[in-house]
Amino acid sequence: MILITDTTIITQNKKRQIIKNGAVLIKESKIVDFGPTKKLKKKYAKAKKRVIDGSGQVIMPGLINAHTHAAMTLLRGYADDMPLMDWLNKKIWPAEAKMKPKDIYEGAKLACQEMLASGTTTFFDMYWQPEPTIKAINEAGSRGFVGPLIIDLGSINIGPAQIEQTYNKLKSKLNSALELTIAPHSIYAVSKSTLIWCQRFAQRNKLLLHIHLAETEEEVKNCLKQHCCRPVEYLEKIGFLGDNVVAAHACWLSNKEIKILAKRGVSVAHCPASNLKLVSGIMPLGKLLKAGVNVALGTDGPSSNNNLDMFEDMKIAALIHKWNERNPAAADAQTILDIATINGAKALKMPNEIGVIDIGMEADIILVNFNQPHLTPCFNPISHFVYAARGSDVEITMVGGKIIFQKSHARITRS
Repeated sequence: MILITDTTIITQNKKRQIIKNGAVLIKESKIVDFGPTKKLKKKYAKAKKRVIDGSGQVIMPGLINAHTHAAMTLLRGYADDMPLMDWLNKKIWPAEAKMKPKDIYEGAKLACQEMLASGTTTFFDMYWQPEPTIKAINEAGSRGFVGPLIIDLGSINIGPAQIEQTYNKLKSKLNSALELTIAPHSIYAVSKSTLIWCQRFAQRNKLLLHIHLAETEEEVKNCLKQHCCRPVEYLEKIGFLGDNVVAAHACWLSNKEIKILAKRGVSVAHCPASNLKLVSGIMPLGKLLKAGVNVALGTDGPSSNNNLDMFEDMKIAALIHKWNERNPAAADAQTILDIATINGAKALKMPNEIGVIDIGMEADIILVNFNQPHLTPCFNPISHFVYAARGSDVEITMVGGKIIFQKSHARITRS
């Protein structure tokens, strides 16, 4: 067992409890108790355990990155200051075409290290050749959802036959911390027939679907020209949308499309840093939340962000929506923290396992060092997490009760 003591606990439970001078007890992969440190020390005084002194630290659920392309760490800084389609067609896709499985593995391994060191315990990935990424996730100890990329329009042809073969080959390699998904790239890179196949295959195998959607104004204009309707309307028309869909970006949505997303139970992955860098657009966050759409947070790939620091994306998300809605109360700190934890768990169909510190939940948790000048004084730890903290402030990251990352001076003893 592991007992973390003398810390402030951000539970993210239904009551959004914050427990000062708190303790969390972990047995195997689960959280089995939490509460005041004095109470838990007395209750488990005779139990054999490792003790982590959490003095000066704040413990919270691990962050959930709801949209990324992990292996693109290898393309960090390779193609900056370009519009999306030029960025993809002239730089990214040609470079990726040269990547070997070993390259993808090394890029994904680097991404896992970066995410774990900055407090992300779970990520939703979309990339070519999922097997190298799966290997990297298993070795790193992260929790991952991996979707083989589907593109069958243009010069690239990765369609149903290849994806079904890949799925059948890899499904035996899954475990409690690793899930396969289906990842059709977008409506402009995947044919209508294949999009329909994706949803049917996903339903048959109980899989999540991961797609880029309404990322740019150009995408909307092209969809109107080709299909006489907007992107969400198009996917609704062909029967693609459902509560197993996670749509990344969703910057250019009409009110009608927002209602469709809410009706179908689609989750949306907000990627504010990437959207700003590529000048793709700004998601209508307030409207989506008001309509009841589940909005999670993602970094997008490290070549369009250019890092995987979810703390940075939380702050950017909060600030851009305050300006966009001309309302300083919009996108408040608690809402943004929910988007980075609880809502990510909902999007990945794991609301009863991750995203919250509570009895019976997976021990995917992080300890953040608040004993630093930029986090002092602390009137409100939720505010600090969103507006002041950095990924580099993370001291310990645990996934399924295992310490996967820790700084050398973290204080751990045995009793």
